[in-house]
Amino acid sequence: MEGRRRLAAVFGRRGNRDAQEAVAAVPRLTLLPFWLNALMLFGAMRLADALNAVTGLWVIPRGLAPGALGAVLPLMSFGALLALPASVLATVFARHLCAYAAAGDGERLRGLLRDALAASFALLLVALGVASMLMPWLCEALRVPHSPAGYLAVGYGLLAAFVPLTTAALQALGRFGALSVAALGAAPARLAAMVALLPVAGLSGYFVGQAVPLLTNVAVAVFVLRGLLFGRASRAWRADLRPMARYALWVAVGAGAGALQGMAASFAIRHRLTDDASAAYYLISRFAEIATYCGSTLGAVLFPYAVAARVRDEPSRGLRDGVLGALLGGGVVLALALWAGLPWLFARLPGYAPYVPYAPWAGYLTLAVTLNAVSAGHFAHANARDDFRYLRYAVPLSLVAATLFLTLPCRTLAGMLHVLFFTAAVQALCVGADVFWERRNGKGGRHEEA
Repeated sequence: MEGRRRLAAVFGRRGNRDAQEAVAAVPRLTLLPFWLNALMLFGAMRLADALNAVTGLWVIPRGLAPGALGAVLPLMSFGALLALPASVLATVFARHLCAYAAAGDGERLRGLLRDALAASFALLLVALGVASMLMPWLCEALRVPHSPAGYLAVGYGLLAAFVPLTTAALQALGRFGALSVAALGAAPARLAAMVALLPVAGLSGYFVGQAVPLLTNVAVAVFVLRGLLFGRASRAWRADLRPMARYALWVAVGAGAGALQGMAASFAIRHRLTDDASAAYYLISRFAEIATYCGSTLGAVLFPYAVAARVRDEPSRGLRDGVLGALLGGGVVLALALWAGLPWLFARLPGYAPYVPYAPWAGYLTLAVTLNAVSAGHFAHANARDDFRYLRYAVPLSLVAATLFLTLPCRTLAGMLHVLFFTAAVQALCVGADVFWERRNGKGGRHEEA
C-alpha cells in the first residue's frame, strides 16, 4: 500500500499497483551510501579512462587524417540529433524505471523495460531511413567522402541513446557494481577495436570502435537483468502513459533545443574552420571533456536517488548542490592544468606538431565545458524531480546560441571558443540565479514542487 501511495503522488493519480514480485529498492537518501557508490563507480570509470586516453591520444590520431578527424564531432552530432526521439524515450523511461523500483513495483518495471527496448529498436530503423536521405548533403557539407561512416555515426548515436535504458534499470535496482564492471570491460574492448579497425576502415572503423563499449555495456546489463528481461511481464505500466507523455513533452523540448545548439556548434566549427583547426578542436575537446567525467559518474548515482526522493517526498537539493560544487571546482582546477601543461604534452607527442599552437586554448574550452556540465547537472536533477521551470530560460538560450553559431562570421578557432564560452557562461549564470531563487523561496526542500 505504501508503494501505491508513493506512485500515486508521482503520477498524480491512484492506480492499480498490484506488484507481483519484489525488486531491490533504491537506498534511502543518505550521504554515506550515495558517496560510497559514487566513489566505486568513479574509480572504475577513471581506470577505464586511462585506456581511453591511450586510444584517444595515440591510436585515433595515427589512424585518421586531419580531414577525417575534424569530421568526427559533427557526424556524431548529426547522429545524436537523429537519435533525439530515442534519447527522449530513454530519459522518460529511465525516470519511471527508477520510480517503479523505489515503490517496489517489479511487474511494472519489467513490463516498461521490455516495451521501451522494443520502441527504441523501432526508432532506430526510422532514423536510419532518414539518414539515408540526408547523408549525401551532409557528406558534402562536412567535406568527407560519401561512405558507410555517416550511417555508422547515426547508428552510434542511436545506440548511445539506447544504452541509458539498460543503465537506468541497473541504477534503479542499485546495481552500481555491475555498472563498474561494464565500465572496466568497455575500455579495453574499445582499444582493441580501434587498433584492429582504424588501419583498414578509417572513419567507418572509428564509429564501429566507438560502438563496441556501448555494446559491452548492453551485454553486461542483459546478463545482470536477465531475470527481468526473460520471464512473465505485466503491461500495467501503460496505465501511466498519460503522465509519461506529459513528462516526455517537457523533456523533448529541453533535449531538442540542446541538440540543436550542439549540432549548430559542431557544424559551424567544421564548416568554417580549416581541416587542421577543426582537427585541433577535436583533440583539445577530448581533454576538455575530462571535466564532464566527474559529473557523469555523480549523475549516474544522483539520478535514481533524486527520483526515489521524489517518490518518497524527501529532499535531494543538498546532494545536488554537492555534485554541482564538485563539478565546478574540479573543472577550474583541470582548466588551469591543461592551460599550463597541454602545450608541453603536444610538443612531445608524435604527429601533434601542427596542433601545438592550439593547445593553450584547451583551458578556455575546459571552462566552457565545465559550465555546461554544471548546467546539465542542474537540469538532470530537475528532470528527476519533475521540475521543468528551468526550460523558461534554457530553451531560449539554446536557440539564441544556435543562431549565433550559424550567423556569426567566426573563421578562427579562437572566435568559435569565445562564442562557446559566452553561451555557456550566460546559461550557468541563469542556473545560479535559479538555485539562489530556489533557496531564498524555500523550494527544493521536503515538499519540492513538481
